[in-house]
Amino acid sequence: MRTIVHSILLSFQFFTVVPVHKELPLTKPTITGMFSFLPWLGACMGVVMASVFYSLQQWTDISPLLTAFLLVVGFIICTGGLHLDGWVDMGDAFFSYRDTEKRLEILDDPRIGAFGAMSLLFLVLTKIFFLAELIEKGELSIMWIVAVPFLARLGMSLYFIQTKCSKQKGLAYFFKEKLYVPQFLVMTCVSMLIGLFFIIWWSGDFNLPLILLVVVVVASGLYKIWTVRNFRGSSGDLLGAFIEGMEAILWITLLLLS
Repeated sequence: MRTIVHSILLSFQFFTVVPVHKELPLTKPTITGMFSFLPWLGACMGVVMASVFYSLQQWTDISPLLTAFLLVVGFIICTGGLHLDGWVDMGDAFFSYRDTEKRLEILDDPRIGAFGAMSLLFLVLTKIFFLAELIEKGELSIMWIVAVPFLARLGMSLYFIQTKCSKQKGLAYFFKEKLYVPQFLVMTCVSMLIGLFFIIWWSGDFNLPLILLVVVVVASGLYKIWTVRNFRGSSGDLLGAFIEGMEAILWITLLLLS
């Protein structure tokens, strides 16, 4: 039980702005548990933002565009911009069109370049406008605000399981070395089945949740191929970038299928 609690606290400590002022053990069981809990951490953030969305819809008369803006900003605040930073670094590195070694150096560079800034602008505007369209059409429900961050992090788990690290240093490599991969894979599959069941039950629709899950699984495989080709594998920045990009793809898919 203590290991489970430590794993949950670690996930909040590393992946959210929630202040967990406690030194927690970074052991194989706790790190495996931390990553296993990550999809549900996304759902927790979704619950917070779903509450914000519900409040805005019930007690204000603000426009869909402003509502979408507040939702996107809210998710950024929940993560402390951690994953968005990975997206920016990935944009700088990939669009530098340099060799793999130089791209990996750019990933580690804390400074933001022109391509990173453009990538950031493109991603944020994409999320805002597609969310605004969903709100305008009345297709954005509380359920999807909870489900999308869950599915995005589920996809990241699938990607992390199947992808080697690009270098033998850094936080991603440290975590990968500490993972019990078979246990992590089993827990990820269990989360997938439980999450899919609840989304189908909540939405009353079987086809759309299944399509979204297929999109997530396919995207994780394609992202693996792309990152191995361009970066030699995964890294902390690339994991964060996947979450941000996957959320955008899921919002787009929801709008296209609405």
